[in-house]
Amino acid sequence: MKCISFLLAVSVLFFSSGCASMFNGTTETIYLRSNLPNTTFYANAREIGRGTSAVTTIPKKQLSKTTLRAEKAGCHPKTTPIETSFDATTLLGVFLDYGIFSIVCFDWIGTGAITKAAQTDYILTPEPM
Repeated sequence: MKCISFLLAVSVLFFSSGCASMFNGTTETIYLRSNLPNTTFYANAREIGRGTSAVTTIPKKQLSKTTLRAEKAGCHPKTTPIETSFDATTLLGVFLDYGIFSIVCFDWIGTGAITKAAQTDYILTPEPM
């Protein structure tokens, strides 16, 4: 009985995360730059910085729902959505448990680590009016 309990506990710890979330994390760091000083940067409605650059961390589950925006007084704002792509590291879960828990439950449904940002560096310069 102790052996079964031990194996169950080790299995839970071992499978408590998918491969993509273990190796690449559950968040993505996004870098924004502008060629104009005093630019205000936003991720959706949240201000993330001012000046000529900003850095933000976004949970992978929220990447495809996030729009980046750069604004400056007297200029038209510049916006772009974050595009995502498939994180192939997720497929390593096939070797753990045929992907049943590690891919479906953890990387896809749980953390969203099945995706990654297709691009992490953005140049968003507002256009003068």
